[in-house]
Amino acid sequence: MSTATIKFREHRGTLDEAMKTVVELEPTVAALATHLGAKPKQLQVKKYVYDDRIGWDTHIVTVDGMAVGFTSGPVR
Repeated sequence: MSTATIKFREHRGTLDEAMKTVVELEPTVAALATHLGAKPKQLQVKKYVYDDRIGWDTHIVTVDGMAVGFTSGPVR
């Protein structure tokens, strides 16, 4: 098992507010779903942008089509 993690931040009004919600997770849909209290089939994770403010290869996370947050990289 890989020891690599991703960071997840919730969608908030400002980046400063969002960064206060950062948690580290195993980079899997299952771990992300558990953290969000959702079922894996409800999640979608898509490449978004490179955010040079924080150095993230940002991916947007949606649950049932609603944006809930962002990861610092891809999930599997």
